[in-house]
Amino acid sequence: MSDGLDLELRDFVAKTESFSTPETIELEDIRQSYDQMCKHFQSPHSENIKILEGAVEGPDCDIPIRVYRPKDRIGLHPTLIYFHGGGWVLGDLDSHDSITADLAVQAGVQVIAVDYRLAPEHPYPAAVDDCWAVYQAITEAPKIFDVDIDRLVIGGDSAGGTLAAVITMIARDIHLLGFNAPWIKGQLLLYPALSSEALPSRTHQKNAPLFSAPDLHTYIDYYLGHSATEQDKQDFKIFPAQAHDFSNLPPAYVSSAELDPLSDDGPDFVDKLKSAGVTARSVVEPGLMHGWLRARHISPRAEKAFSRIVQALKDLTA
Repeated sequence: MSDGLDLELRDFVAKTESFSTPETIELEDIRQSYDQMCKHFQSPHSENIKILEGAVEGPDCDIPIRVYRPKDRIGLHPTLIYFHGGGWVLGDLDSHDSITADLAVQAGVQVIAVDYRLAPEHPYPAAVDDCWAVYQAITEAPKIFDVDIDRLVIGGDSAGGTLAAVITMIARDIHLLGFNAPWIKGQLLLYPALSSEALPSRTHQKNAPLFSAPDLHTYIDYYLGHSATEQDKQDFKIFPAQAHDFSNLPPAYVSSAELDPLSDDGPDFVDKLKSAGVTARSVVEPGLMHGWLRARHISPRAEKAFSRIVQALKDLTA
């Protein structure tokens, strides 16, 4: 599947795969390999960013957060709350550290990264509960976090993009019920898993580089603690594209990768948003695969795609 890739992306795929552990199914071994892979692709922080560590009180425990704040901004900041990817099973604040730092510096916004609890130790809805708790804490006391509440965006990659779409829908529902939930200005979803339907890309990109359709089902099983039931497949808090109502949601930028079993999730979701009158844009990045964000300093193709995401974040927080 990697034969037609750009040379830089072939090297990226090969290096990423060199950290895999196909001989084991032990989750701790898989997590260790994933962490080592993420560490390999980390890049140094810009000197123009201030990083703060903190925690938010959650439903069952404190939820660690990391704040990336451009040094050249004063006052309240346009802010992106970011949920990392990793199939709801892998990742933490460190796994996506340079990605969130680059978003903050290049878009000139504050980024608050969230270390939500992972499955299978903490199955659904733990991750949703934690992400909602952080959103609530920030929106109930925005000045404590130096957040410009009128310029708040929710986003994430992969499973984190799923969680971002879910939190945005819950916030919309709370707002419509008449409760004092601040309006989210935008959603930034990067190769998210959104649909429970058998979209064409599930077949066409079944064995895509770095992330396959069987991988998707494995992570969903971990996340739920069981195979998805028909009831699960209709639950928008698990699969936001299955929601019954897409109206009154904030503008969205959804970036998908062509070589990904999730490549159709973005266009499908954006079509539903547009049909409900929501401003939304879908971009399917040609020649890129799931997890390409880590290739943004290696591949010119990935670098350009990342620049489009940065511009989208600037537009959403404008």
